[in-house]
Amino acid sequence: MIAGVEKNVCGKFSRELVAGSLKVYPIKDFGAIEQGVHRFCQFASGKCEGMADFVIVWRNQGGTWQITRVLSYGHRSNE
Repeated sequence: MIAGVEKNVCGKFSRELVAGSLKVYPIKDFGAIEQGVHRFCQFASGKCEGMADFVIVWRNQGGTWQITRVLSYGHRSNE
């Protein structure tokens, strides 16, 4: 799977946040959950043809924020 991602995705696409989709929920004594929708845009053509939902789990340790998990799911066309 990792080799496939490196070959077909890395350096070929960027992710762009869909305006108005970002939500952040605090988690007491831990950090926060960030949730939203992003588009996948090709570097070569600039076209944004796919999109997906995402969740990022953040941990706050002594004022330093660190990503602990990233999920990207529900991949679909950008129509």
